[in-house]
Amino acid sequence: MIGGENKTNLASHQRQMAICSIARQKGTVKVSELASSLNVTEMTIRRDLELLENKGLIERIHGGAIYNDRIGLEPLFAQKSTMKQAEKRAIGILAAGLIEEGDMIFVNSGSTTIEFLKQLDVPHVAIMTNNPLAPIYIHQGSIDVMLTGGEIRHESLTLVGELTVRAIKSIYANKAVVGIDGFSIKYGLTTSTQMEAWINRLMIRNTRGSVILVADSSKLGKVANFKTAQMNSVSIIVTDSDIDPVSIEEFDRLGIKVLTASIPE
Repeated sequence: MIGGENKTNLASHQRQMAICSIARQKGTVKVSELASSLNVTEMTIRRDLELLENKGLIERIHGGAIYNDRIGLEPLFAQKSTMKQAEKRAIGILAAGLIEEGDMIFVNSGSTTIEFLKQLDVPHVAIMTNNPLAPIYIHQGSIDVMLTGGEIRHESLTLVGELTVRAIKSIYANKAVVGIDGFSIKYGLTTSTQMEAWINRLMIRNTRGSVILVADSSKLGKVANFKTAQMNSVSIIVTDSDIDPVSIEEFDRLGIKVLTASIPE
């Protein structure tokens, strides 16, 4: 009997390790597919997923799970700006199409929001941003750019501090375009540093209209150290076409519209 229990426990452990391995490779997995490939019932897979979620290894979604790729150290801005360049440019083009003449927009600092600024060509728009380089990237002459002021955080080329916070608190925007380090239904929007998470949160709170999340699909399921906001604070997600269709359905159930940008060959 004892030997039988050990054998069962070992098999369970091996199966759960296999589930983690598959989820890591694919990003998103379905209960039905796991049950078929591992030759067990869907009920068994659901129990395994619950255990793995409790350990923080995966995040359960409707009909499956997403691998929980926790973010450790924050990449430097120079590293971020070279990652997923084609995806970020395509996302920037699509997000810029959501802006209308007369909009007042919060834009936080980040490599994806820079691509948005580069593509923005709508006249008579006002932007408040904590990106000190924003004026360099904006080519439309009638766009008003207001820098928050504050101290420069060199690792991410971001303005932070009390002056930054005061500036954001003094404005109510009708749209916000926000980039983050990770997003998921369970953990929401997350950021690698506490001060930047606070600033991003204030931008979202002081937005009266659409909050537009710009993030490539590799950010889905990633969890950084500091929570920025709940997922339901987002109105629209602009991402690339590699995002899993199951995740799109999950966001749709929350009332969040997902727009996918096609990546040029």
